[in-house]
Amino acid sequence: METLSTSELLERINKLVELLERALVKRDFYPPRLTKYEIARIIGARALQLAMGAQPKIDIRELGTTDPVLIALEEFRRGLLDFIIVREFPDGKAIKIRLRELLELEKTL
Repeated sequence: METLSTSELLERINKLVELLERALVKRDFYPPRLTKYEIARIIGARALQLAMGAQPKIDIRELGTTDPVLIALEEFRRGLLDFIIVREFPDGKAIKIRLRELLELEKTL
């Protein structure tokens, strides 16, 4: 686990508070967590990348399989994927949220 200075810790806390406020109060994006459909889409997209020859972000020997879906699931579980979630609303508005930011927000809830 990394050691953070007080200013870095405060910066992270302020960022999470801002994200939470946007999610819950202003309803800029809702729900403030990944939906099962978003998770399935992320796993599917990463598995396709792996099947097409992308390098895994984990050591597949320790996983013991070459199945792209299982590798993608493990990468997702470890938080190694860097995807952007696009949420579109009925009024035509769309927002983009980094997967890592949404996972951090989800951990705080």
